Amino acid sequence: MSNKGLLIVIVVILVGILGVLTLRYQESQKSPGEKIADGISETFEEIGDEIDDNVDAR
Repeated sequence: MSNKGLLIVIVVILVGILGVLTLRYQESQKSPGEKIADGISETFEEIGDEIDDNVDAR
């Protein structure tokens, strides 16, 4: 692998790490109400997905 190719791989990895860190920072800055609302929304989404999976399996 050439130096340019290796450099591109390193840059992509660093951008990915920066993206994950940014998302985690934003998540930690949410108020408790927003966290609860997100949790409830995620719960309903998961329940809906499970219902769809069980209906499709029949």
